[in-house]
Amino acid sequence: MERRLFNPREWPVLLVVALAAVIWLALSRSGPGGTRAIVERGGEIVLSRELGGLKAPETVEIEGENGVSMRVELSEEGARVSETNCPDRTCQRTGLITRAGESAVCLPGRIVLRLEGLKTGRKLDAETY
Repeated sequence: MERRLFNPREWPVLLVVALAAVIWLALSRSGPGGTRAIVERGGEIVLSRELGGLKAPETVEIEGENGVSMRVELSEEGARVSETNCPDRTCQRTGLITRAGESAVCLPGRIVLRLEGLKTGRKLDAETY
């Protein structure tokens, strides 16, 4: 007697689950619509841009403390530190940040690049209804 991995009656359920997984992945991987890139220097906001409204990628030069400067690239996909002269370059190695709540921090220059979404202005981890 041959044993099958799935019963023929289970295939519709498996197809629905697989389709739901594909839809969920497609929606969760979409670009940062409604996401705002914010650059802070010493705790003060020096730049704020809505990423969804950018027609073309933008490059902005930011001067920080202790002689540190960085080049920030903003696009519809997200934001990243493309170039910096700080000693550790941790902010540059962070790469492209695409989701609200992510950040790239330059400690020597006291510069923070972060993405803020529609609901990240609140100080909550989650909401229930």
